[in-house]
Parts: sequence; structure tokens; C-alpha cells
Amino acid sequence: MDFLALLYAQMDKILMPFYRFPDNPVAGYYLGTFIIAMACVITGEYSVSLAVRLNKGKIARDNHDTEHFHDLSIEALKAGDKAAYTACNRIASEACGNALLSQLTLSASYLWPVFIALGWMQYRFGEVESGLPFLIPGAGDTAPHAVTFILCYIPARIIYGRVTS
Repeated sequence: MDFLALLYAQMDKILMPFYRFPDNPVAGYYLGTFIIAMACVITGEYSVSLAVRLNKGKIARDNHDTEHFHDLSIEALKAGDKAAYTACNRIASEACGNALLSQLTLSASYLWPVFIALGWMQYRFGEVESGLPFLIPGAGDTAPHAVTFILCYIPARIIYGRVTS
């Protein structure tokens, strides 16, 4: 059995009771999807916290180097030292690129659980059309699982933000 099938089987044991809790299958689908969306939000938040904690020194160093070498490049420019300006500006740009890459990596830490959840939903509900609680003109009242997941993920993120702030 491959890793994802094993992971999804374990997720079934944890998540399916939420999908089966209400008698109404549509309500059960949205309750279960909201629960998995909230789990993704919480897991993503803890992942970012861990990543920041583990990389705090590098992030601070990159931000400091960006500011420090930018300031030095401006001073060199004011002094008319083109070679020093170019060297300091190159180092500042490199540090800024490193800081930006760190921020992008941290942003990805929020979302990795979403891909596992969507994979599980495809594995579990791939053959079933997801019903929407409203009609979309031109598209009908069904949508892919990713759409219904996002409809649950956005409120989960908002609720988490309000509860933890």
C-alpha cells in the first residue's frame, strides 16, 4: 500500500464521523468539510510558527543585511563611490531576495495541509458531485470539491483569526 493510500485510510477514521454526524447528507458534507478546513488552518498556523522559530536567526539576519547594505549603498552613492555603491547594492539585493524567499516559504507553510485535505477529498468523494447551498448562474448547483473546500476554508480562517486575536 502506498503512503498516500495509507494516510488517507487513517484520515478516513478521523474525519468520516464528522461527515456522518448529521442525518442530512449535505449538512454532513459541509460540516465535515468545515472541520477538515479548520484542521488545515490550525495545522498551517502551527507549521508557520515552527518554521519561524526554527529560522528566526536567518530571517532576522537577512532583514538586517538588507537594511544595513542598502543604507551603506546610499552613503556610498552620496559620497560618489560608484564601486562601493554597486558592491553594497548587490549584497543588499541578494539579502532582500533571501528575505523574500523566506517569506514565500513561510506562506507555503500555511497551505501544505490544504493539498493533503484536497487529495483526501478527491480520494474519498471523487465520484460524487458536491452540492452547493446556492445556484451559480451558468454552472448549476454542483461544484468540484476544491470549490466547496474553499467555501469552508475562508470562514474557518476568519473564525480562527477572530478567536486567536
